[in-house]
Amino acid sequence: TVLLAGCQARFLQDEAPSQLDHVKSAFKLYADQLKQSSHKTLTHLDDTEFKDYKVFLGQSIDNLHGYFEKAFEFITPVATQVLDATATQREKLTKDIEDLRKQLEPMREELRQVLLKHLEEYRDELKPFVDDYLAKERQRMEEVRTKLEPVVKSLKEKIGPNWEETKSKLTPILEAVRVKVAEYLQEAKTGLEPYIQEYKDQVEKGTIEFREAVRSGELRKKMTELGDQVKPHFEKIVEAVQKFVS
Repeated sequence: TVLLAGCQARFLQDEAPSQLDHVKSAFKLYADQLKQSSHKTLTHLDDTEFKDYKVFLGQSIDNLHGYFEKAFEFITPVATQVLDATATQREKLTKDIEDLRKQLEPMREELRQVLLKHLEEYRDELKPFVDDYLAKERQRMEEVRTKLEPVVKSLKEKIGPNWEETKSKLTPILEAVRVKVAEYLQEAKTGLEPYIQEYKDQVEKGTIEFREAVRSGELRKKMTELGDQVKPHFEKIVEAVQKFVS
């Protein structure tokens, strides 16, 4: 209440032209924002069946904005006269509000002291309960910790032996898997050996034949014959490319 009264008093203390300027600025800002947001909304009509109405609606918004500005300019002189005529009443109202604020100030302080006293009473009433609850909670947690301590100790002592026992049961399983995988790999190797040996023999035979062909000149002869066969075709390709380029 005091805050509202103070705000009203400060507003009423302003000069009439100053008040009118504030109202004009606020109205113009609101009207401009309303115009901009309306045009922005109309952009959603671009790709719809109502896109033909966008220009018409936009012009209507601009016209309405212009009517508002002209109307406000028209009533400005009247508003100035009204403010001048009510200057005495506004000054009296300002003084009354300030007097009321001064009158309420000690009452507000008394109200604050009463509220603080009530809150202190509530705190005093709740404090024993809260303290008792916290004490019992701390005691309960201590009891839980005390009960868990030997359990944790026992678990720590059992981890080592339990791991050894688990390992003794797990090792035969892993060993059986390892043996089975080794047997499978050996069988695969035995089954593939004839094919591997045959491939090696073929590679070796081919290498020997290639060397013999190179040594005897047979390879050169075959390459020359192949070149003679390919040369006419290559020349035709070159000729066709030259004709295309020229």
